[in-house]
Amino acid sequence: MASAPEIAVVIGAYSRDTYVRDAVRSVLAQTVPRSSVEILVTKNFESAALDAELAHDGVRVLQDATPRIGTWLLAAIRATKAPIVTLLDDDDRYAPERLARVLEIFRTHPEVGFYRNRVTLVDLAGGPTPVATWPPRGNDPYFDSHGPTLIGPDGKGDLVDLLFRRTRVSFNSSSMAFRRELLDGRRGEHFALTRLPDSSLLLNAVVSPLGLFLDDRRLTLHRVHPSNVTRNTGWLRWGMESSWGFAVESREFGRLDFAEHFERAALHYDRMLRAGELTDRIAAGADRREVARRAAEYARFLGRHTEERAWSREVWGVEAYAASYLVSPALTRRVQRARPMAGFAGPSLPAG
Repeated sequence: MASAPEIAVVIGAYSRDTYVRDAVRSVLAQTVPRSSVEILVTKNFESAALDAELAHDGVRVLQDATPRIGTWLLAAIRATKAPIVTLLDDDDRYAPERLARVLEIFRTHPEVGFYRNRVTLVDLAGGPTPVATWPPRGNDPYFDSHGPTLIGPDGKGDLVDLLFRRTRVSFNSSSMAFRRELLDGRRGEHFALTRLPDSSLLLNAVVSPLGLFLDDRRLTLHRVHPSNVTRNTGWLRWGMESSWGFAVESREFGRLDFAEHFERAALHYDRMLRAGELTDRIAAGADRREVARRAAEYARFLGRHTEERAWSREVWGVEAYAASYLVSPALTRRVQRARPMAGFAGPSLPAG
């Protein structure tokens, strides 16, 4: 009788099949026995050719058009059976030894319910990118000096600084693995509502009775390209809404420190969203009355939330941009075409 799989890999492909074959190949190339790995691709598009290829490789396919990513992923996770689950975005890949390392940690540490490794950033073609160009979330230098970090079930009293300021471990769900029970009950219900599954998994690990293992090894190849979802203004709304949801969950499970962190993050996303939408509307040639209204609302927001009112170009540059548009829309559009205003639609995100 064949042994039951030890780990399930859920690969999410949403509205594209460009990279999914690379993702699947990286799982098939793992050093663990194929019989120990359950592979499921969940996608929202029809492709008979892709389905045939995946079936040939023993990969299950789940067709699901649910638009909310948390609900979409949770349905796929619950369609698998293995006790350990790990996610893989279709445009990311695993290093060959990743699943072996994940299973090693969960076998060695039965008290651990959540695992996360570091990433290597690669370009559109999947090739290396200069480390000097990596943002903090890619470098995560904390682990260079501290090595892997084990947080036991009884050692989770003060984690906001470690998880959101000293490290970037809430980034990239393709670097995360977890025991199935992490999404039981109310934790699973909260996960279904989120649009930020990586942050949701980390929070569920914190409020669960299980420990966390933060690995210093770089075992996920994260592809950086123009269509990354976090590069558009609309994503800021997801960040704001999800952060408010995380604050609610944190309070429900008695983690007031995390609730306060996520409430601050939600306000930060809210400010960036307002600035990004104002910039987008100016670039689209919006009516000056609309621009004046949005600029006034942004100024009132800053007046109410002093913690977001820093004297910086990122905070106030959009007001100057709006003012120039109100004075001379044609000139502002010419300047915009000659030198696009960077930093408003996608400025720096809050830590974590």
